[in-house]
Amino acid sequence: MMPQAVASPVDGYVDALGQVGGEQVSAVYAVGSLALDDFSAKQSNVDLVVVGDPRLDVSQRRWLRRAERSLRRAGRPAQVWHTNWEEVAGGPDAVEEPSPLATPMTWTILRNDPMPLRGPDWPVSWTDQDVLRRWALERLRALAAGPNGLLVLRRDVGPLVLEAARLAHMAITGRVLSKSEAGESITGIVSSRHRRVVVDSVGYRQGAQTSMYWGPFERKYDALALVRDLLHAADDSAGS
Repeated sequence: MMPQAVASPVDGYVDALGQVGGEQVSAVYAVGSLALDDFSAKQSNVDLVVVGDPRLDVSQRRWLRRAERSLRRAGRPAQVWHTNWEEVAGGPDAVEEPSPLATPMTWTILRNDPMPLRGPDWPVSWTDQDVLRRWALERLRALAAGPNGLLVLRRDVGPLVLEAARLAHMAITGRVLSKSEAGESITGIVSSRHRRVVVDSVGYRQGAQTSMYWGPFERKYDALALVRDLLHAADDSAGS
């Protein structure tokens, strides 16, 4: 079900697509947190896949910019992937125009958990579990190696923890979970000693006002230790 906070702007964007593309717009799908029933007013943005037959051209997409700006949430821009049926069915090798959403995770969501806003409920979508697992492991390695700043604010720690948890689950199981579900399932991958930072991160994502930590630095160290352990677990799984 579409969250009330984004239902109106998403409906407005779909209407704008109809005005500019008409029947050329074959389908529109919400992916990401909307499709996985994990939209967070604090952390999520709107992710949409627009399937054109043919793909909407540059001038049509330029006309849609105002409607797309209405999808911004708390300064977070929407991600919209303008694609066609050949790319949806063909996978990464078929993509002609790169997009941040053109990832194995998005294809897997289109295959298993799409939220149709227009068009077929279940698109014919490419998916490859081994490719998804390798992609997730590469992303997790990059996340663990990347600069993490001071990480003293809960709003910075929570997304890091839950993104790492989701990537680790994908790398190990080949399944796409929501960030909250990945966090809640974390003890199946790493030691239960990480439970506090995960519960704190899931709680913050879901709107909790109180923290399980007295101060920011312990939370930071726990988060970084969790990311390292998740990477070790994913690496071990890849090597087994």
